[in-house]
Amino acid sequence: CTSREKLLRMTIRAHMDKLKAQHGLVGMTRLASVFLIRICTIETSLFQDFFGERTKTKSTADDDTTSEEEKTAADTTAPPPDDGSFTEGDFQGYLGTLCSALHRTVRRGIVSIVDLDTLCQIVSVLREERSLASNSPTTMAAARAISSVIADAQERLIFCANSVLMKEVIRFKATPQDLNYPDKLTSGYATTTTTAEGNTATVDSSAEDDAVQQQLQVYESWFPPMRSVLRVLSKIFRVVEPRVFEDIARESVQACTRCLKDGSAYIMQKSGVIHADLFLVKHLLILREQLSPFDIELRSVERQLDFSDAGKAVSRFLANRNRRLFSMSTENALVTLLREGVSVQEADVDSKRDLEDSLRSACNDFIEHTSKSIAADLFVFIDQCKGHVTSGGTATLKGQPFMNGETVQSIFDRTLLSLEEHVSDVTSQMSLYLDNPATQSILLKPVNRKITRALDEARRY
Repeated sequence: CTSREKLLRMTIRAHMDKLKAQHGLVGMTRLASVFLIRICTIETSLFQDFFGERTKTKSTADDDTTSEEEKTAADTTAPPPDDGSFTEGDFQGYLGTLCSALHRTVRRGIVSIVDLDTLCQIVSVLREERSLASNSPTTMAAARAISSVIADAQERLIFCANSVLMKEVIRFKATPQDLNYPDKLTSGYATTTTTAEGNTATVDSSAEDDAVQQQLQVYESWFPPMRSVLRVLSKIFRVVEPRVFEDIARESVQACTRCLKDGSAYIMQKSGVIHADLFLVKHLLILREQLSPFDIELRSVERQLDFSDAGKAVSRFLANRNRRLFSMSTENALVTLLREGVSVQEADVDSKRDLEDSLRSACNDFIEHTSKSIAADLFVFIDQCKGHVTSGGTATLKGQPFMNGETVQSIFDRTLLSLEEHVSDVTSQMSLYLDNPATQSILLKPVNRKITRALDEARRY
């Protein structure tokens, strides 16, 4: 095996380098894996030809004429039956050395790759080839070599994915252009409408191009951190281990939710509270919808050391004059110091639950703010009545200036007259952020109920 290894090792390495130069790293991984599988098969066959069981090729006629002495001599000189000797350690070590050329060549290439698509392709190709190599015991050396390359490629992929998420999500600094809502949605809608009107007489292929362009415009209207999270997760979903994917997804969803809340606060100062609420509802709905195909829990238990009682424990340790430092029991002073001064705090982290809570809170805020913007005078009147009842009782409520009949009638008239106009404005704003009419209806129904209850409550006063 040693002599054969010296003969083939440099030749195989040179062939790997040639494949990489001709076909690139992705093409090289497939061709090199097939090449190694064939090398293992041929070398195993050659090993068995030399050291395995020799088959007897004598014809039946020769067997009939062979003397008993010749049969005995042939049986004596024949090697023992094949017992799987091609799986012995020395030979498998020799095959493993030959196959290590793949790991050497690919590893030197992947350490400089930062493109997630390329790394995902490499892992996918290697997984396919590993499944082929694992089907035969003669190619297990190739399968082991391919597995080591997959581990390195996945490690590089995880590192690059975390780097992208760190740069584009966790440390993201939004620019005014990133948070230019609702202008960002209005310009995209106008462009889409113009394109559709200008192509009414085009062929089906043009219509398909318009549909693709429209989808791209919708994608571009998303907040950049959310785009980055969904893009990275969709790429690495099937090429990393499920537990690793869940950890990356949990952290990225938490960071994305924080970015969306910060963006909503900026939009509230720039465009108003309704646009801020709709921005947050829109993106949280999209994030929840896009995460559902992954079917992951996004739940973990985080543990951290708590040193809040360390000072008191050290004080008690120093004050104890009879402390036992060398006692081999639980009464040892050092053990007591650690037990009393350091504790482990556990926190249950559930990103999916936090996402649902954030979405529910955003919807409630939108309902509250929209109701008060549509019937602002009515809610001010109710708050005045409640405040006076709380402080002075109901006896003197009718004598207050805001309870004048004309004033109250004016409040009701303004509310009813402006109700249709305000609802129309809110509906047009919702149509920019929410494409689904059913979602708009779900959000508007509580607004209508809240205003109706406010009218009934005002009439009771």
